[in-house]
Amino acid sequence: MPVLTLREIRKRIRGAQKTKQITRTMQMVAASRLKKSEEKFRQAKPFAQKMEMILSHLQQFSEEFTHPFFEAREVKSIGLVVVTSDRGLCGAYNGNVIARAEEFLAEHKTQNVKLMLIGKKGYDYFKKRDWPIHLKALDIAGKGDFQRISQITQEIIQAYLSREVDAVYLIFTSYISALSVKPICVKFLNLQQEGEVKPIQTILEPSLPEILDQFLPQFVTSKMYISLMEAFTAENSARMVAMKNATENAGSLIDELELLYNKARQAAITQELSEIVGGAACRLIRSDTAIVIARG
Repeated sequence: MPVLTLREIRKRIRGAQKTKQITRTMQMVAASRLKKSEEKFRQAKPFAQKMEMILSHLQQFSEEFTHPFFEAREVKSIGLVVVTSDRGLCGAYNGNVIARAEEFLAEHKTQNVKLMLIGKKGYDYFKKRDWPIHLKALDIAGKGDFQRISQITQEIIQAYLSREVDAVYLIFTSYISALSVKPICVKFLNLQQEGEVKPIQTILEPSLPEILDQFLPQFVTSKMYISLMEAFTAENSARMVAMKNATENAGSLIDELELLYNKARQAAITQELSEIVGGAACRLIRSDTAIVIARG
């Protein structure tokens, strides 16, 4: 490592202090956004659970209806929705999602997989690969815009109903806690009956087909909305943790540079004192020599 001058060390300390100030500010902004997105996610969750309950009630009439969302098809083409962020500085958040998507693509390499990308980071990665991109949404920016999310969901539904894809999978980041997030892959379409359906006395008004035509698109949209809100919450959490780590690293670097600066300054002072003492000793020796010569 090259020897640094005091000026160079001071310059590096100032640079690290500015970086620490920036990352600290970004940490606070991410924490504020995390609180807001988590609140939206928590508020939307009961609605999604209620929709799940209504669907389970309707599934007891499965013998009386057929709907494309429940249709069991031969899967020739798959739509893969990959949710990443539009901005960086969030640690391994995007890398983990992309790695999970690559695993899925490797598992289904013999099938026709069409990518449906939500988030700029995922698009920037996959546009350089050979997989076809059927849909891209790069304007959400981590916002819970229900209207925009509904538009994206309708495009996905249309691709499924028109048989451009026979199944849709969704890869997003699950929010476990502020310090724990995990990328997961879930089947989005077709809708599958989960567990045993318990008969419940239900009165249907209007007819079952009319209810399904109105309810199922809303159910799928709410499913997408809650998944994206969870992903956005996980993104803000990952960014907050990344900026917290960056702030701590900048603080550690400042401590190391200040220690190096103090050592270098002490060494410089010691050298100056040595030169002063050495110079005084030389003058004293020359003076004593001159006296001896004069006496001789």
